[in-house]
Formats: sequence, structure tokens, C-alpha cells
Amino acid sequence: MIQHPGAAQSDQYLLQRIIGATSEQLCVLLIEGAQKFLLQAIAATKERNIADKARFINRVSAIIEELTVQLNHDEENELVINLSRIYEWWMNQIFEASRDNDFGKLEKVYEQMASIKATWEELIHKQALEAAQGARPQAPMPSAGGLGAEFIG
Repeated sequence: MIQHPGAAQSDQYLLQRIIGATSEQLCVLLIEGAQKFLLQAIAATKERNIADKARFINRVSAIIEELTVQLNHDEENELVINLSRIYEWWMNQIFEASRDNDFGKLEKVYEQMASIKATWEELIHKQALEAAQGARPQAPMPSAGGLGAEFIG
């Protein structure tokens, strides 16, 4: 496989980001990856490119599975339960979309991923501010506060 000249450097940078990531930052990175592959799956669906669509859907599903694994299932709080439901719903939606060639469902999942990603980024920013101010950072998980109600059918 031929890679462009900056690929190895880009891969190394990504690896360093992953290795040094907090659990919240890892969620953001995973969602970014899922969104990247979703955009490619949407394009492949529009072009009726079945092989590429399947490949990108498989990548998105693998990332969603990893997001599920990253949840602390020992701590069955409202957030864990809601995120589990959201991830399960995303999985169902992408497979239905693939089966039905419905890129609209993929776009909806993409938008919902953006919303969840923004929530994680907000938490990361808040933690950074607290650390900079010398305050002890709060718990690493945001309040569930009904998170997910708008995502689940």
C-alpha cells in the first residue's frame, strides 16, 4: 500500500494523542473517527458504491463498539445507561441505513455524534479551567441530566 509522504508522521501524531489521552479525550477521538467514516459511508451510499459503504459502516460500528467498551459498566449510573442506549441506537441506525441505502439516517447519527462530542469537549474544557485555577477537578463524567432522550426512539 502506497502512503503519502506525511502519512507516517500523521499516524505518529495520532498515536501520541491516543496514548496521552484521558478517557474523555479518547471518547472525543473515537467519535471524530466515527464521524470521518460516516461521511465516507454517506458519500458511498449516495454513489451506490456497496463495497465502500460496507467497509465504512464496518469501521463506524467498530468505533461504536469501542465507545461501548470504554463505558464503566461496573458503575451503572444514569450516564452509563443512557450512553449505552445511544450507542445501541446508533448501531441499529447505521445497519438499517446500510440495508436500506438511507443516507439520511447516517446523517442523523453524524449530527448526534457531533452533539455528544461537543458535550465531552465542554467537559474537557471545564476540567482544564479547573486545573489551571488550582481547583480539584470534579468527577470525570458529565451529569447525565437526561442525556440521550432526544436520541432514542
